[in-house]
Amino acid sequence: MKSLFSLVLALIPTTLLGQAPASHEDQLLHMHSELIRAHVEGRVDLWMSLEAQEYTSLNGGRITFPTMAAREEQRAAYLQGASFEVYRDLREPIVRVSDDGSLGWLMAEVQVSGTLLDQDGNRVPFHDVWAWVEFYEHTGEGWRLTGNASNRR
Repeated sequence: MKSLFSLVLALIPTTLLGQAPASHEDQLLHMHSELIRAHVEGRVDLWMSLEAQEYTSLNGGRITFPTMAAREEQRAAYLQGASFEVYRDLREPIVRVSDDGSLGWLMAEVQVSGTLLDQDGNRVPFHDVWAWVEFYEHTGEGWRLTGNASNRR
């Protein structure tokens, strides 16, 4: 009897047990929060773990397709010279997922302040507000960040 009870419990979906799987939107919100955490903690490894091999950047009036190695090198240098006092969403990000669940995007408005090292090794304060869109693709391996478009206020 005990084994029959165990079998029945195993067949009950986790949603009925109060452990609903995260929605696609929740997963993208989590990835966005991990991206912010990667900045604050200076974790290029965490940042890169979110990204797809192929990536598109829309920034500074240009569309580029930086390689994984180039992105990692640039981000490591940036994070080594940055110290963040504030890195937070100013509003709840807006998240959308395509009807077929294969593509998603997240629009964020983020306040960032801290210091950066200049070319002479001096700490220079900054305070910016950025708006950006993160582009995501869902594959057999889950969601991956495939690019972004950003601008500074």
